[in-house]
Amino acid sequence: MLQDIPAYVEKATEVIGVMPRDDELSLSSTLWTQIALFLKGTAAADELMKQGMTPHFVAGHSIGAYSAAVTAGVISFEDALRMVWRRAEWMDRAYPAGYGMGIIIGLTKEEVERIVAHSYSDESPVYRSNVNGELQIALSGSVEGISRAFELSKQRGASKAIHLKVPVPSHSPLMEGLTSELFGMLESIPLQDAKMTYLLNHTGRPTRSKQKIAEDLAVNAVYPVCWHDMTTVSAESGADCFVEMPPGHTLTGLLKQAHPCLRGIAVDETGMEGALYLIRKWEAQAE
Repeated sequence: MLQDIPAYVEKATEVIGVMPRDDELSLSSTLWTQIALFLKGTAAADELMKQGMTPHFVAGHSIGAYSAAVTAGVISFEDALRMVWRRAEWMDRAYPAGYGMGIIIGLTKEEVERIVAHSYSDESPVYRSNVNGELQIALSGSVEGISRAFELSKQRGASKAIHLKVPVPSHSPLMEGLTSELFGMLESIPLQDAKMTYLLNHTGRPTRSKQKIAEDLAVNAVYPVCWHDMTTVSAESGADCFVEMPPGHTLTGLLKQAHPCLRGIAVDETGMEGALYLIRKWEAQAE
């Protein structure tokens, strides 16, 4: 995952004092997964920018918000990496076992919220979290609470209920203790207003304000990601081509489900050269 971006791995090693790891065992941990995701996404966006591909909008799903903020010139790579490292360390320590995330497919946000209300208990809490699509809603909390919600969701017509390989209850009130630490870090970090429109994770709204983006990074792990709103707002504002940074192509799939008329590219599927070719081709057709 990281072998093709040695310069970023070297820079990260200098910043956090240890070499990032991406072997199979390491990527089963919250700590190294978040570092790898941040490095990979930031490196790919940087390469596209160097090739003259300047985006009109940037958006990141969860940890991707930090890469988006770097790409928009709001925060330096080094400072964002320090925040990502602290975020990942806190999660890894706070929830070593028994918690996680899941996805319910085929029910609306309101239906999932009713299921969560019936599944919640103080001993095994569960919360509705990310809205990835109109019928793809995430849960966060205890594994027991999520499993209980899954049983109810299947009774009420969900097509799928899947435990994610995420060992922490991200994007829920259980992450509240992290927010004050991240706000504290931001007090000493120089920030700039965004060079292009940034879509806020926790509201889905567009902004260029450094203050609003800083808040978004600090509360990122506590609030649900409004991904469906983010793609809809950018599409309504004129975006017609979406490029997904590595790894994977999950977000491109969500885009095609919600907005089948829009064009989406996953760099992991096309490769960097393929992505550049398609973007330039579409730009030429639009002229």
